[in-house]
This record gives sequence, structure tokens and C-alpha cells, in this order.
Amino acid sequence: MLYLKELIGSGSVRDCYLQPCDQNKCVKVVKKQSNLPELEREIKIAKLVYPFLKEFIVDYEDSLTDTNKGAGLVCGLVKNDDDGLPAQPLIKYLHSGGNITDIKDEIDNLMSTIISCGLFFYDFNWGNFVVRNCEKAKRFFFIDLKGLHKNGYLGYLKMERSIAPLARIIMFRRIRRFYREIGLTFPFEILCREKMFSSVLVKVRLR
Repeated sequence: MLYLKELIGSGSVRDCYLQPCDQNKCVKVVKKQSNLPELEREIKIAKLVYPFLKEFIVDYEDSLTDTNKGAGLVCGLVKNDDDGLPAQPLIKYLHSGGNITDIKDEIDNLMSTIISCGLFFYDFNWGNFVVRNCEKAKRFFFIDLKGLHKNGYLGYLKMERSIAPLARIIMFRRIRRFYREIGLTFPFEILCREKMFSSVLVKVRLR
């Protein structure tokens, strides 16, 4: 059993602790046990999207681990090269004066991959991304994957889980909003038009 002590992040659903036996890893635990299936679901998502997003996500252990806070999801911790501290969440990076243009190419590469490969994420909250300081540049990581196929919009009666054009309508709108919120011009209008009806059914999906 892992005994978690050092809290390094907290959201509405989960807390994140430093892995006490390996400081290059962290442990996510849910605040309410009713949300425990979300941890198992994220492990499945990580396995599903890793071939497409391996440059932008961390490694996940294959199963949950017992901790003093309940079952925990163990995964890699993104740390800065210069000071060894955990990478800043995007929201903190921007609010502390970080230059969005320094990570624009990284953001564009991630989003173009998501669009091109039909990975239907719907949650682009700023807290789902971190910015890592590297020796020559900054890196952009996607650290919260639970938004795959998880959409709060009920207008399509969940048909977007199977019908790709409906999924694209929702996802494209949310990616556009993400770009608008961080002060960047959305660069993928042509790509979105090309991809809108490129397939009828959602291909990359949880089973």
C-alpha cells in the first residue's frame, strides 16, 4: 500500500499526490468513491490513445493501486528540466505571464493530431494541460484524458458516441472555444472541413 502525503494538485473530482516511492510519478485519487470508475476508465483511454498521442501524454500503470486514500491511479509526473518541479498547469502558466506563443506549435500539433485521428475529446479545460520547461523549448502535455467520448451535451441523445460527424461538430466547437480563450487564432478550419464527413462511424472508441 502507498501512503500518500504530499498533495500536488486538486480538481473538482480528484486529488493528485506525489508517489512516495518514485518522485517521477504521481497518484490520482477520487474525492468520492462513486467516481472511482473514472480512474479505471482513464487507464483504458490512455491505452487506446497512446499510439496517437505518445508525445503528449504520460505513461500509466495498467491497474489501480491501493493507497491510504483509497484506490489510486499511478502515472508519470511531468517535471521541468531546469528546476525539477512539477510542470505548471496551463492556467497557472498563462496567469503568471507565460507567453502563449512559446507553446503555440505544441498546442497546434496536439490539436491537429486529435482532429486528424478522430480522437473525440470534449473537455479542453485549461487544467487538463501542463507546460514543461525544457532546455531549448517548452513542451505541452495533456494530463487528464477522461474527457474522451464524455460529453455533457444531450442534444444528440448520445448518438455522437457512434456517429462521427455529430462528434466532430461538438469537438470542433470546443476546440475553437479553447483557442479563443487562450488568445490564439484557430488554424484548422480547412482541416475541419476536410474531416467533417471523412467517416460516418466513430472508429477510435472504448469497448
